Amino acid sequence: MSAGQKKKESCDFSAIIGKVGVNPCVDVPESVSSCLKESGYIPVAGALNGFPIRATLVPIGNGRHRLYVNAEMRKRAGVAVGDLIHVALALDTKSRDAPMPKAFAAALESNEKAKAAFEKLSSSRKKEILVYLNFLKKPETLKRNIAQVISILLKQEPASNSKNH
Repeated sequence: MSAGQKKKESCDFSAIIGKVGVNPCVDVPESVSSCLKESGYIPVAGALNGFPIRATLVPIGNGRHRLYVNAEMRKRAGVAVGDLIHVALALDTKSRDAPMPKAFAAALESNEKAKAAFEKLSSSRKKEILVYLNFLKKPETLKRNIAQVISILLKQEPASNSKNH
């Protein structure tokens, strides 16, 4: 590695998968939270027992974080609640934006009211819609679901008037 290249620092740890409520998770050691040199919600990429993961560490106070180990992660790694896992994490700097399906972009461009309603949604709600639409494989299913999204957007009342109804 040349002097100009920067190696992405990996922060490794082992932990037993527990549960908070119904959610399987591990508490990240303070040394790993410190290693990532970030605070708040931290986007990470790495490996769980050697299988690639992308996740977001959730702050739990005092500079510490929790990693929720979802069903897909557990299935791919072949682990369950109560199992010891090895996790290697690094700060994930890649975009997590969901792409806009061309058909949905065209539908919004042809309907100013729906486009305005979509633009007023929170970032997380927009992403949720885009992730769902990108998940659909059949063109007819995508078309039908875009029509449903447009219909819902058109039925939304402006936020400033919602208290008066």
